Amino acid sequence: MEADTMYSMIERKLKNVKINVPADYTNVCREARKTPAKCNVEYLEHTYFKNFQNYLCFNSIRPGRGIGDPRVTDIRALQYLPDGTINFKLHFSDQWQPLPQRKNQKVERMALENFPHLYDKRLAIKRRKFDDLQELKSILEKDYHNFYNIPFK
Repeated sequence: MEADTMYSMIERKLKNVKINVPADYTNVCREARKTPAKCNVEYLEHTYFKNFQNYLCFNSIRPGRGIGDPRVTDIRALQYLPDGTINFKLHFSDQWQPLPQRKNQKVERMALENFPHLYDKRLAIKRRKFDDLQELKSILEKDYHNFYNIPFK
């Protein structure tokens, strides 16, 4: 699989590389493959994640309704189309079939950028993890210490 190949390339590139902060992984991942092109890597922050909880368009993605009909765990592939159609496959060799739509009529379609953020600020960590990260500072260059001054619960 392509993902396995990519993972293997990243693992090889990580050997003998010093990682000081999570952002260092982005460079390793980007540089792991040279041809046909470098990998596209996006560094995600808390502002990337959206809250869809109150905007669920579909009550279920189960392809069947009754006993003996296919269940969610039987789905092998989902295809989301821009017009709102969802197709599914029960076997990779099958043709795409439209998912029986049990759409929530109360929810309007919205552009992704209009959804509220899931988090208002970076997630806090537990005190024990914070203490462990403080101990790491003893082996890191001072330039990276500020990154590890993150809030804890």
